Amino acid sequence: MEADALVREMETAGVSRCVIVPMVPPGSDAGASNGAAVDMAQGDLERFGVMAPLDLTRPENARRLETWRSQRGMLGIRLAFLRDPNLSLLVAGRLEWLWDAAEEAHIPIMLLAPGLQGDVDRVAARHPRLRLVVDHLNLDPRVVYDDLGLAIQPLLGLARRQNVAVKASALPCWATDRFPFPSLHDPIASVVNAFGAQRVFWGSDLTRLPCTYSESVRLFTEQLPFLDDSEKDWIMGRGVSEWLRWNAGAPDAADGFLG
Repeated sequence: MEADALVREMETAGVSRCVIVPMVPPGSDAGASNGAAVDMAQGDLERFGVMAPLDLTRPENARRLETWRSQRGMLGIRLAFLRDPNLSLLVAGRLEWLWDAAEEAHIPIMLLAPGLQGDVDRVAARHPRLRLVVDHLNLDPRVVYDDLGLAIQPLLGLARRQNVAVKASALPCWATDRFPFPSLHDPIASVVNAFGAQRVFWGSDLTRLPCTYSESVRLFTEQLPFLDDSEKDWIMGRGVSEWLRWNAGAPDAADGFLG
């Protein structure tokens, strides 16, 4: 989506900031896609930041992380463990170079690893200063769930790790009903109760939503009576901004994990 079209969507929905995740087609150059996304962010640092993919088949990429966030607009790394090679590398424990380098450089990582909560828990335990964000409540985009409440139960065990947060993103994709998506309300409540509002981040995954951008926002701002105004504030932007140390283009701080 072009920047102008995205800004129009954001303004219509009342969204002021957006994390861009570059789409990298198989066999293409991730660096080129990352560069295009960073260029877009640098065009409007008040609105955009980037969580970019990294080639996990090349441990020498650990050196890149030393200057990863020196590019204005780059916030961290986003990884999917849905298929090989990423999937096998995680399960085999062959990504210590990544976790070590990201922890040392204070680079947050967003990841999607359906069914692999045990692996994520082990990473979080071994690297307590590494900030992890589990996307989409760790739901598999290829799966239709009969019981969403049951599907998210393994995720709730990660709440004990203070360096793990979750993104309540793309959830209308798994709803069994239309807006205001009552099938999503109880699962969201369970996640907020487990992690606390400060570690639950709203997100859209706009390009594949089965509803309007505005409806994905209003689900949280208008339709969840169990959330008070302070909790909505954390979930709808304050939490993720603090977790990613996203200060609208200011020089990157050299602090560590925000507990």
